[in-house]
Amino acid sequence: MTASRYRPPVPHDSSEPWALEAEAQAGEAIFTKLPTDFAPVQVSDAEFSAAMTTLWLNMPLRVAASRSPLYVGRRLALASAPLSGEVWQSNLARSYGQFCERCGTPGDCLTLFEDGPHLQDDDKRSLALALAVGPALEGVNAEVRAMLDPTRMLAMLSISITVYMALLLAPVPEPVTKGAALVFSAALWGYLGYEFFDLLRAYAQLYEDAPRASTFAELRELGERFGRVIGPNSVRILVIVGTAALGKTAALASKTPKLPGFAQASERVAVSTGLGLLETSTGAKRLIVSVPEGTIRMVLAPHAVAMAARSVGAGSPAPSRGKLLSNGHRAWGSYSGFKSAMGSAGKGKEWHHIVEQTPGNVNRFGGEALHNTENVIALDKTLHTNVSRLYSSIRYDITGSSTLTVRKWLGGQSYEAQRAFGLRAIKNVKIGIW
Repeated sequence: MTASRYRPPVPHDSSEPWALEAEAQAGEAIFTKLPTDFAPVQVSDAEFSAAMTTLWLNMPLRVAASRSPLYVGRRLALASAPLSGEVWQSNLARSYGQFCERCGTPGDCLTLFEDGPHLQDDDKRSLALALAVGPALEGVNAEVRAMLDPTRMLAMLSISITVYMALLLAPVPEPVTKGAALVFSAALWGYLGYEFFDLLRAYAQLYEDAPRASTFAELRELGERFGRVIGPNSVRILVIVGTAALGKTAALASKTPKLPGFAQASERVAVSTGLGLLETSTGAKRLIVSVPEGTIRMVLAPHAVAMAARSVGAGSPAPSRGKLLSNGHRAWGSYSGFKSAMGSAGKGKEWHHIVEQTPGNVNRFGGEALHNTENVIALDKTLHTNVSRLYSSIRYDITGSSTLTVRKWLGGQSYEAQRAFGLRAIKNVKIGIW
């Protein structure tokens, strides 16, 4: 497994209908090849910690209190003697027991032996996954960690994610039809965008390799490789969505709008499908993921399809997806079209054109060159105001002119030159040089 990022192929037809490859079958409409050409939502360390704190403190914990008969006091019996002559099983169990002791919860801390005295294939997968996502939980609020058993939470989380991912990776594309698993899958798609298939491919490799591992070190390496391939941001998103999914379907659906970046994820899904993320996940009847084909198919109720086909969502016009550019970004002919699709820049932020949307630039370069997801970025409101003030000022040290504003001086230059200056201006204004 390499660390290369999946990028969906760019269609020849830039108009690219989002869903009307749909097929009518017995009153249902199948959304074929749901897009993943939008970027993943970024979740910071602070946002991750806040989300986990909220989820943990408001979650009805379903933790088994019973102990496996494999316990002697609080020690793991397997740690001292081979079972059925399988020395490697004993060594692996001993290393697992040492891991649990280091976590401060001696014994079968991940409840891997509740189904018998051996580590089965799924137990190894759960352990490798726990070793992959465990480090993300280390920085979670100390107060919460004092109230809850983080190792037990890790056990619940790794087992639950293993079950959900197995549903997505069925050898033959098998529809995911049941509640929380379906919402879990749709939420991951909405948050990860084009990294959704990176996650699935990375887990498919872990799924195949973990059963062959015979040592704890091998399982740790598999977990670390999984984390490296999908990256820390995708690990955080997987943990957040997986934790939210520990509840029932209704609970998961009610939690998703409270997750960090939900508004951004929903906006991106709306741009791609004409529907909000919550409506897409809760309104779906079936979801089919094919990793070899790189496709996602979803079945929605007929009325939802009809609304989307008429460009109507929740009683208001659905935003245009815009034109898909060769670099993976999307472009609109006007700023109003961009804002309709992308929505607010975020709390305390404003949209900023790196290459300005002046009348001269519109005439020279066209609207799509200016109103696209590469050129329009979200800046803190104060920074945006200060950058705009710089463009309106006369700066001899920048332009070499005592009469031209920075904006006027820049307006006659090429698109590339204006973009390079725009990026430099943001950086220099931010650090106080300009």
